[in-house]
Amino acid sequence: MKTTNATGALIAVALAAAPVAAQRSATARETAPDALQRMLDRGDKVLVIDVRTDEEVKAGSIPGALHIPMDRLEARMKDVPKDVQLVFT
Repeated sequence: MKTTNATGALIAVALAAAPVAAQRSATARETAPDALQRMLDRGDKVLVIDVRTDEEVKAGSIPGALHIPMDRLEARMKDVPKDVQLVFT
Protein backbone atom coordinates (compact mmCIF):
# COMPACT_ATOMS: atom_id res chain seq x y z
CA MET A 1 0.00 0.00 0.00
CA LYS A 2 1.46 3.32 -1.06
CA THR A 3 0.72 6.24 1.23
CA THR A 4 1.11 10.00 0.96
CA ASN A 5 2.25 12.83 3.19
CA ALA A 6 -1.40 13.45 4.08
CA THR A 7 -1.56 9.87 5.33
CA GLY A 8 1.55 10.48 7.38
CA ALA A 9 -0.18 13.41 9.01
CA LEU A 10 -3.20 11.23 9.75
CA ILE A 11 -0.91 8.60 11.26
CA ALA A 12 0.62 11.18 13.56
CA VAL A 13 -2.80 12.51 14.55
CA ALA A 14 -4.24 9.05 15.11
CA LEU A 15 -1.30 7.95 17.22
CA ALA A 16 -1.47 11.12 19.26
CA ALA A 17 -5.18 10.60 19.83
CA ALA A 18 -4.87 6.96 20.95
CA PRO A 19 -6.23 6.39 24.44
CA VAL A 20 -3.45 6.71 26.99
CA ALA A 21 -5.16 4.36 29.41
CA ALA A 22 -5.36 1.52 26.88
CA GLN A 23 -4.19 -1.81 28.22
CA ARG A 24 -1.00 -3.22 26.74
CA SER A 25 0.25 -6.74 26.51
CA ALA A 26 3.70 -7.58 27.79
CA THR A 27 4.97 -7.71 24.19
CA ALA A 28 3.45 -4.41 23.02
CA ARG A 29 5.79 -1.68 21.88
CA GLU A 30 5.29 1.79 20.52
CA THR A 31 5.72 2.50 16.82
CA ALA A 32 6.67 6.03 15.83
CA PRO A 33 4.53 7.60 13.10
CA ASP A 34 7.46 7.77 10.66
CA ALA A 35 8.29 4.10 11.29
CA LEU A 36 4.68 3.12 10.59
CA GLN A 37 4.75 5.21 7.42
CA ARG A 38 7.87 3.32 6.24
CA MET A 39 6.23 -0.04 6.99
CA LEU A 40 3.13 0.92 5.01
CA ASP A 41 5.23 2.28 2.12
CA ARG A 42 7.22 -0.98 1.95
CA GLY A 43 4.04 -3.04 1.94
CA ASP A 44 4.90 -4.82 5.20
CA LYS A 45 2.21 -7.08 6.64
CA VAL A 46 0.75 -4.50 9.02
CA LEU A 47 -2.84 -4.13 10.12
CA VAL A 48 -3.68 -0.73 11.58
CA ILE A 49 -6.57 -0.94 14.03
CA ASP A 50 -8.17 2.39 14.86
CA VAL A 51 -9.63 2.14 18.38
CA ARG A 52 -11.06 5.66 18.48
CA THR A 53 -14.76 6.46 18.75
CA ASP A 54 -16.99 6.75 15.70
CA GLU A 55 -16.99 10.54 16.11
CA GLU A 56 -13.17 10.70 16.21
CA VAL A 57 -12.89 8.55 13.07
CA LYS A 58 -15.22 10.90 11.17
CA ALA A 59 -12.49 13.55 11.46
CA GLY A 60 -10.10 11.33 9.48
CA SER A 61 -8.33 8.02 9.64
CA ILE A 62 -5.44 6.11 8.15
CA PRO A 63 -6.44 4.62 4.77
CA GLY A 64 -6.99 0.87 5.11
CA ALA A 65 -7.24 0.97 8.91
CA LEU A 66 -9.75 -1.36 10.54
CA HIS A 67 -12.04 0.59 12.87
CA ILE A 68 -12.82 -1.26 16.10
CA PRO A 69 -13.76 1.13 18.94
CA MET A 70 -11.84 0.46 22.16
CA ASP A 71 -14.97 -0.62 24.02
CA ARG A 72 -15.52 -3.43 21.46
CA LEU A 73 -11.89 -4.44 20.93
CA GLU A 74 -11.70 -7.42 23.26
CA ALA A 75 -14.83 -9.01 21.77
CA ARG A 76 -13.60 -8.44 18.21
CA MET A 77 -10.00 -9.68 18.60
CA LYS A 78 -11.08 -13.14 17.45
CA ASP A 79 -11.78 -11.54 14.04
CA VAL A 80 -8.29 -10.03 13.74
CA PRO A 81 -5.71 -11.95 11.65
CA LYS A 82 -2.83 -13.45 13.61
CA ASP A 83 -0.26 -13.42 10.78
CA VAL A 84 0.27 -9.65 10.62
CA GLN A 85 1.84 -7.03 12.83
CA LEU A 86 -0.90 -5.09 14.60
CA VAL A 87 -0.64 -1.35 15.13
CA PHE A 88 -3.30 0.26 17.30
CA THR A 89 -4.10 3.94 16.91
